[in-house]
Amino acid sequence: MRKQESEFEVVYANLAKITHVALEFLMDFKRLGPETRDVESAPTLVRVMMHPVIAKAFRDALAENVRRYEEKFGEIPAPPHGSGPVVH
Repeated sequence: MRKQESEFEVVYANLAKITHVALEFLMDFKRLGPETRDVESAPTLVRVMMHPVIAKAFRDALAENVRRYEEKFGEIPAPPHGSGPVVH
């Protein structure tokens, strides 16, 4: 039986570690907090694996949604240098 969207767990992640191999992209969503000061010790909350074609479509969809967000709410500031939320 297929789960309804409201049945999925919602997690808050403030860090994404992105890697790839030949056939897929791996995105580990993590949460940094006072108890974890570095990327490697931050707990992985969920890993999403995508085929490169889907990853590229996801990138484009995310860029379009960021554009729409900024159009409505204003420019999103860049994170401070050296503290970016995405590690690759």
